[in-house]
Amino acid sequence: MVRYILKRLLQTLLVLFLVVTLVFVLLRGIGDPTKLLISPEATPGQLENLQRILGLDQPLYVQYFNYLKEIITGDFGNSFYYAQPVIDLIKQHLPATLLLSGVAILLAVPLAILFGIIAAVKRNSILDNVVTTLSIAGRSMPSFWLGLLLILLFSVTWRVLPASGYGSFKQLIMPAITLAAGLCASTARLTRSSMLEVMKQDYMTTARAKGVYENKVILHHGLRNALLSVVTMVALQIGSLLGGSVVVESIFAWPGIGRLMVSSILNYDYPLVQACALVMAAMYAIINFIADMLYTVIDPRIRYN
Repeated sequence: MVRYILKRLLQTLLVLFLVVTLVFVLLRGIGDPTKLLISPEATPGQLENLQRILGLDQPLYVQYFNYLKEIITGDFGNSFYYAQPVIDLIKQHLPATLLLSGVAILLAVPLAILFGIIAAVKRNSILDNVVTTLSIAGRSMPSFWLGLLLILLFSVTWRVLPASGYGSFKQLIMPAITLAAGLCASTARLTRSSMLEVMKQDYMTTARAKGVYENKVILHHGLRNALLSVVTMVALQIGSLLGGSVVVESIFAWPGIGRLMVSSILNYDYPLVQACALVMAAMYAIINFIADMLYTVIDPRIRYN
């Protein structure tokens, strides 16, 4: 078990290293941020002086190794655009993203598992058809379209919820629903299919033949064995959820990492983009690592060698 954990940690570090390298290379190919930060009437000498101050006059390999050293020491440098330490900006915006993603997960996953179980137990019934239809619809709708639709209905037409902002429960409702819709739909469909597969197994028939209550058969024997594939998919979807927060936060003016990353990309803010990408990649890797550890909790038969 310890050997497996160490192996997964090394793989995580390798993934983060590749993310850092890829983002660094891509950013250097999109343009020169000094031209956005200085007046159009500036002289070439002033432009070169700004490049020197920002460290952009050095060769790329020097910039790259300097950046790696900063990451190791926990110093992400200063933002070109905001003129503040990047780590302070991350600390200011990360709680909003974690709040939004956490509420979306708590909203989506329990409902999805419940709907998936109901659809599997009531196969080919009206409830099953409703759940399947809603799952397909929820997965098919782009998050930006659903967000704009919610704003149109609840903010413009009915005027019961604020269209944007951060700080109150009402301002959290629409962004959380928008972010949770896709995760809920995918998880419900997978739970249904996994439960249908598990319910065909012999141990389910045996449990019923022993006189075990149907609810216990479904929840204890059926759901527990069906959850392995669901946990894997949810872990991957949560990573997509963090990526999807970029769009949702921009639509609802939610002051999270996603919106911060969009503004930093538009401003060619190299240090801030690199830090945001690294934070998102780290959260994705940590979530998948936790999912791997949960396998042994869900199914004790699994052992890592």
